[in-house]
Amino acid sequence: MGGITSGYPVRLSGPRCALREAEDGDVAALHGLTVDPRVHERSLDESTPTLDEVRAAVPAWRDEARREPRSRYRLVAVAATGLVGLGTLTVDSVAYRRGEIGYVVHPDHWGRGLATDIAGLLLRLGFDRLGLHRIEATTRPDHVASRRVLEKVGMRREGISRDHLLVRGRWWDSVRYAVLATDRSPTGD
Repeated sequence: MGGITSGYPVRLSGPRCALREAEDGDVAALHGLTVDPRVHERSLDESTPTLDEVRAAVPAWRDEARREPRSRYRLVAVAATGLVGLGTLTVDSVAYRRGEIGYVVHPDHWGRGLATDIAGLLLRLGFDRLGLHRIEATTRPDHVASRRVLEKVGMRREGISRDHLLVRGRWWDSVRYAVLATDRSPTGD
């Protein structure tokens, strides 16, 4: 595999939502998602972004997405009600065909299966379109809902990394999950 190419723009549809590239019209909703205290509490960001920072980020994400090989996919999750979350896939190693996913759902939409949809769509992107072999994810040990999502999409718990991340002056442990292309059924489940 000389490089990973995916085409631009990316759009994937699932049962409850679709993932697509961020657009300028998403700025207000993305800002609302990232400044919600329930989201920020679990995020790695030192502070919540300003509206201007989000406004500048969206075109920067588009520019980054057009570069080949593409190493980061920042895709908004949209449902019938509008923007409901964000999913990311980072290709950590082209040579070893390894990536990592992350997702966030606006708290107003928690408990509706959207995080499971987003994670499943990201795995589909990574395995089916990018040809990755291993996809990883981490979450906090106390984030039961996120651990459940990762298990629902077929990821296996591999252990805990102690003091893995320094976030806002405090060390966080991370529960590590992964799934291999060979773990999945031929239908992608």
